[in-house]
Amino acid sequence: MTLVTVRKHESKIGIEPEKRSLRQLFDSGLVFLDKPRGPSSHEVSSFVKKMLDIPKAGHSGTLDPNVSGVLPVMLGNATKLAPLLLGSPKEYVCVMALEGEASDKELDEALSHFYGKIYQTPPLESAVKKALRIREIYSLKLLERKGNLVLFDSRVQGGTYIRTLVKDIGLLLGMTATMAELRRTVAAGIKEGQCVTLQELSDRLWLAAERGDEKPLRKCIVPVEDVVKLKRITVDDESLKPLCTGANLGYASIVSYDDSIEPGQTIGLFTGKGELACIAKAMVDGKKISSAIQAGERGLAADVVRVVRSYGA
Repeated sequence: MTLVTVRKHESKIGIEPEKRSLRQLFDSGLVFLDKPRGPSSHEVSSFVKKMLDIPKAGHSGTLDPNVSGVLPVMLGNATKLAPLLLGSPKEYVCVMALEGEASDKELDEALSHFYGKIYQTPPLESAVKKALRIREIYSLKLLERKGNLVLFDSRVQGGTYIRTLVKDIGLLLGMTATMAELRRTVAAGIKEGQCVTLQELSDRLWLAAERGDEKPLRKCIVPVEDVVKLKRITVDDESLKPLCTGANLGYASIVSYDDSIEPGQTIGLFTGKGELACIAKAMVDGKKISSAIQAGERGLAADVVRVVRSYGA
C-alpha cells in the first residue's frame, strides 16, 4: 500500500486532527469507555453526552447491561461512522456455566467445531431482528476451568452473539450451557487497557476545566481519523464543497491516492490537512486512477456515500 502524490497542493481549509481544540474533538472524536455492568450501552452514551455537554453521542457495538468492557462512544459527527466500526472484529472473555460433565478434551473438541463461519440467530434478549445470519469465529481458546465453570476467550466478527455461541457449544456437548459472565476486551482495534471508566472521564474533564490540564483528557478522546482505518484519496480544497453537497469524485480533484484501492471498496476522502471529509465507494482501482490522471481523462473515481463534515456555505 503506497500513497501516490499526483500534484502539489497547499490546503487552507480545515484543521489537522491533532491540532483540534477540545470542543472540536467533542464534535468529531471518540471516547473508548470501559463500560461497567449495570447500565445499558444507551445509558452510558447518554452519560457521556451530558458530561461533555454536546448535542449528540452514540455507541458502536451494543453491550448488554450485565456485560462489561470496551464500548466506543462516538461524539458529534463521528456518529456517522458507526457502520464502519460495527463490522470490526471483537474480542471477549467469557465464563460459561455447564449443567453437566465434560472433560477438557471434550471442551477443546467442541470449541474447534465453531472456528470459521457459523450460522447464528440473535437471542431473544437482543433488540435486533431475529433472522438467521452468518458470522465468522476467528479464534476460541479454553483458558481455565473450575468445576463446571469454563473460562474461554474469543475473537469474532462484529455482530456475533457470544450468548448464542455458548448455548450452541452446550448443544454440541449434549447439555445446557449458559453465559455466566462476559467482558469485551477489544473493539475497533482498541484494547481494554486503553479505555477509561466514566469516573476517570469525569476526573479528566475536571482537570481540563478547573486546572487547565487538557493532556489526560486528550489521551482518551481521539479523532475519528485515528480510529477509522480506510484506504484514502486526498482531494483539493476546491472540490470539498461540491463533494459534501452531493457531487461524486472526479479524477481532476485528486491530489494523492492509495495505489492499492480496488473497485467497490469503502474508502475515505481526506482534505490536504488530513481531515476525513467523506466516505465513498471506489469506482475504479489504483491503476485506473493513475492512467486516467496521466492521460488527462475526465471521469469519476468514487461515489460519495456519506458526508462526515461539511465545508463552505
